[in-house]
Amino acid sequence: MIAEVAAQVPDSLAAYRGGVAAGPGGAQALPLCALRDPDLFDATLSAFAAGLGQDGDTGCGSACAAPDRRVLVSYWSQFYLAALATPALTALMRLGRPLPLAFDALRLELDATGRPIRFLIPEAEIGCDPAPGLAGLVEAHLRPFVELCQARCGIAPRILWGNAAVILDYVARELDTALGDGTGAACDDVASCLGWRAGPACARSPLSQALCPGAAGCRRRRVCCLRHRLPGVPSCGALCPAACAAQN
Repeated sequence: MIAEVAAQVPDSLAAYRGGVAAGPGGAQALPLCALRDPDLFDATLSAFAAGLGQDGDTGCGSACAAPDRRVLVSYWSQFYLAALATPALTALMRLGRPLPLAFDALRLELDATGRPIRFLIPEAEIGCDPAPGLAGLVEAHLRPFVELCQARCGIAPRILWGNAAVILDYVARELDTALGDGTGAACDDVASCLGWRAGPACARSPLSQALCPGAAGCRRRRVCCLRHRLPGVPSCGALCPAACAAQN
């Protein structure tokens, strides 16, 4: 982990406090750009599918052997984005600066079940001047990630933007609640990109466009993430547009 960032993460987000670290990582850490190789992407997804049947998370066993690849990629991306979001937004909202998280510069560590757990920044990138704000993360990392996943499995980009928006919105609200109201340009950028405030950044942001008002003041995704199609994996509850439509 990056100590300066980790120290600012509230306990409610502690599970992903170490989601970004500096250094090369272990021997199994893979360059993110390598996921553009279809064989490596398929192997990564296969490990994740196997892990769903091994770790008791779904209880589906062999039923998870060959699910729709788009469903698997959407669910895998939720672990990927969760590991990224907490350190990235903590740096923006509490330290007032972005982390250098350009997609092609990073390496990724997976756990034994194929889930993304940590992004690794090369030492040479620490201290560089990355694109500012959450808008910078969208262009430098999230957009290449969305394009990669679409190319590999045909998943609709709006599903992945919805996953990213829900996770980033949750993390930003936790930071705002636990650590006080954010101030400054960095937090203005986060609020606009997530649609909390109107403005040019809000209108252009694929994150703000992926969310709409939900029950009890929460903001839900506009497009279903499909995770409920995996046996034993629950829907997103109040965040799920499919579940909301079924209740109306």
